[in-house]
Amino acid sequence: MIDIFHSTNAATDLKQLEKAKTGSWVHVVEPSEQELFILCNDYDLELDLLKDATDIYETPRVERDGGNTYVFARYCYPKGVDIATEPILIVYTKNNLITIQRRRTPILDRIISGSEPVATTQKTKTFLQILSAINSSYERHMYSVNKHIIGLRGKLSKTDIKNEYFIEFIDIEENLNEYLTALQPQSAMYKSLLNGRFLPLYEADKDLVEDLLLTTTELIDLIKSRIKTISNIRDAYSTIMANNLNRIFKRLTSIGIFLTIPTIIASLYGMNVRLP
Repeated sequence: MIDIFHSTNAATDLKQLEKAKTGSWVHVVEPSEQELFILCNDYDLELDLLKDATDIYETPRVERDGGNTYVFARYCYPKGVDIATEPILIVYTKNNLITIQRRRTPILDRIISGSEPVATTQKTKTFLQILSAINSSYERHMYSVNKHIIGLRGKLSKTDIKNEYFIEFIDIEENLNEYLTALQPQSAMYKSLLNGRFLPLYEADKDLVEDLLLTTTELIDLIKSRIKTISNIRDAYSTIMANNLNRIFKRLTSIGIFLTIPTIIASLYGMNVRLP
């Protein structure tokens, strides 16, 4: 589905257009092959790069082709069926900004609904606004992850340790590792944008990109810290479980020895030997 929006500094409410004009934002969701061909022809884009946007495993990066800048990013979407992040392509052209989402998600809903004012005629600022929404998706989810980890840790008992809690920890850890896989190349992508070779950036724009880079770095550090926390919890309770198991084995061994005493005595009486 292809939607075309337009807004200005004076009128930040998005207006939907039938046809793009200079300063429009072209937003594409779940594109068909025919729609990709239309985009390719109407905006002079590279078809192979557009197809990359529909690849669920696409890696964040920035490319320059035919005067257009293609920025591939990944945003946090833990409700995904396969993996917990989703790809998004932002194309910065001479006249327009184009975004392509592989599937419909609420990542840009605040901007599209008007909850967050946007002037599409200011392409660079709109572009940075979209990148900021991507970073915010991770920040919001990490807040939930922190609460989840604390809640699970509170449920764990030194004597009653349920497997389901460890399975939840494993699921969280897998998602965190996936976020890390997305954010690390995204951090490198922000550094590439700062050198000015891909986009025209004013000082205020550079400050915004630096803020995005700083936020991404902080997210990476936070995720690494949470992965370490989960690993420490798992190791600690694995030790507790091993100790509990050892105690059970010792008890069973003692009971086994106690139960064999009557058998030993009976065996002695059954032998053809003189007893006192």
